[in-house]
Amino acid sequence: MTTMTTMTTSPVNTTSVSVLIVDDHVLLSQTISSILEKDGDCSVDVALNLDEALKKITDRGRYDVVLFDYQLPGAIGLQGLRQVIELNQGGTALFSGVAGLSIAQAAMEQGASGFIPKSIQIKTLLHAINSIASGELYFPTEYLLRLSNGDSPSFGLKPRELRVLAYLSEGLQNKEIGREVGIEEVIVKMDVKSICRKLGVRNRTEAALAARKLGLV
Repeated sequence: MTTMTTMTTSPVNTTSVSVLIVDDHVLLSQTISSILEKDGDCSVDVALNLDEALKKITDRGRYDVVLFDYQLPGAIGLQGLRQVIELNQGGTALFSGVAGLSIAQAAMEQGASGFIPKSIQIKTLLHAINSIASGELYFPTEYLLRLSNGDSPSFGLKPRELRVLAYLSEGLQNKEIGREVGIEEVIVKMDVKSICRKLGVRNRTEAALAARKLGLV
């Protein structure tokens, strides 16, 4: 008499987090892509510029997470980030090695789901991606502490002036800054003058350079 044994197998979890890396640094993108696919159970696409990113999202549909480089060629400041956020319907994090606290805050105000420094450790990067994919926000602990402690150098700049400075550093004109901050252009001009005086510089270009050097943006 033959005894037949029915073998059962556990269902294989084929769900992976879809990630789009938008960065013109090819080597960095390829390295992160390989790590995410190997260690993070992610499916990863790469776009080298804003237009390519928008096309990939349009053709494929929504990604769970988009990592958007701050200094992407062809994307003026956070305007490119906003386009990606709108088209991808969220799930987009600012990914930068140079953006400071003010830029990170401005990105969050634009609807970003997080801010991820490029210096982040791989384990923390995987945590950040999974958090964003789950619909949560990710902000580095050190930045949250700086916000809560108010220990970011301000040089006497008021909160609104810091926001104006952040957009000024992106290359936006006064009218555009006014639209982003929600104030009249004449008020922006007054804020720019105040910023220049407090930073000890002569014009908006020098203010932007000083802001980056001092870690204000």
